[in-house]
Amino acid sequence: MDALPDSLPDINSILVRLPESGKTIKKLSVRYFRGQTLFTVKTNDRAYTICSDTLKAVNPLTWESIEHTAKKWVDAPIIKIDTLTERDQWIMYSRYKAEMPIYKFYFNDKQKHQLYISSRTGEVQQFTDKGQRFRAFIGAIPHKFYIPAIRKNTKTWTTLLTIGGVIALIAALSGIYLGVYITYRKYKAKRRIGSPYKNYWYKWHHILGLIFGIFLATFAFSGAMALQRIPSWVIKTHGDYRVSSSQLRGKYLSADSYKLDYRILAKKYPDIKSIEWEHFQEVPIYNIVVGNKEIRIDASSSDVKELYLQPSVVEKAVQSIHKTSELMSTTLINEYDEYYLSKERSLPLPIYKIKVENADNSIYYINPKTGDFKYFNQSRKAKKWIFSGLHYLNIKWLVERPVLWTIAIWLLCLGGACVSFSGIWLGIKYMRRKIKSFF
Repeated sequence: MDALPDSLPDINSILVRLPESGKTIKKLSVRYFRGQTLFTVKTNDRAYTICSDTLKAVNPLTWESIEHTAKKWVDAPIIKIDTLTERDQWIMYSRYKAEMPIYKFYFNDKQKHQLYISSRTGEVQQFTDKGQRFRAFIGAIPHKFYIPAIRKNTKTWTTLLTIGGVIALIAALSGIYLGVYITYRKYKAKRRIGSPYKNYWYKWHHILGLIFGIFLATFAFSGAMALQRIPSWVIKTHGDYRVSSSQLRGKYLSADSYKLDYRILAKKYPDIKSIEWEHFQEVPIYNIVVGNKEIRIDASSSDVKELYLQPSVVEKAVQSIHKTSELMSTTLINEYDEYYLSKERSLPLPIYKIKVENADNSIYYINPKTGDFKYFNQSRKAKKWIFSGLHYLNIKWLVERPVLWTIAIWLLCLGGACVSFSGIWLGIKYMRRKIKSFF
């Protein structure tokens, strides 16, 4: 993105140019794009792009400007350009449909970068290199059935993931049962615990199955539940399963609520690239991009200061969702807990933890520097353990010991792989014998 220019107009001079006056403004932002200072204004019904220069219209998007954007990303020759009218492997989310057709640029550099640019807005949508694509092909894509023919239909994809997890769960549980039963029979006959098999493959499949079978079952169960909610008959949810950002942040504020003139930010931060008008309850906020970093600025006074929400503000936000009669407790935590946890330590600290004493035992984690939040109720807490806990070993005690976590995840994955591959090999050998018996 290009930096904003020094000279910027008064925001009211932009808003008066809207074709529809009096409408609630849901989004307002400014950036410098294709040689113009552009304001994006979104109301309930429409979105508008307005050029700051009243004498000029917004420049039409041309092929030259798209190509110029592409060349800024990679300093290497462009060897091929595709025009995509359907989503491919690397742009599978449904939001990409609105950007079609999308131009896909192939670069002749060592990393073999590929860049996707929208023909509608000229904005970059995706950026990959050969290393990322290779790791995805051997990891995330087969693991998550992330195949275009399947992923394009979200319902089909979700169903197949669930069915695959259930089949794996049945295989794991039946294997555990047989393994224990065979071991018990040997103990009953010879009063000695061990595998009764002499054959190398049978013996080690049996032993490894007894050791790692339970973890295969938990991986399968958590995989099957990955995109499913906990049924309400298992854990009843009394309030909303999800809480949206708009619910917590409250009603949109008028432009007059922003006491800090946004133009001051361009002088304070020379490398400022965009400004977006936000809010949290009655606190007006500027979300600015400076260099490669996002910063939230408190716009409730004429002084430039970074946002830091007070406890009373976040409590009011939570009260707006729940009944005021429900008791709450607010603490500022400086370390992760079981439901606010990140192995990469990417989640910010300190953060407000707000407990609501209601039937759902609701918990909110709200970042005072951004207003971003995470919400948990009884059902979502159970989902954390069933999916994140069992599937990724996202357990506080392990996450706080990264060496142990790494050893545990590799050991369980490799052990599970040995059980799976040995089982496949034994199945193939069995099928061979059956086929030979027919001829």
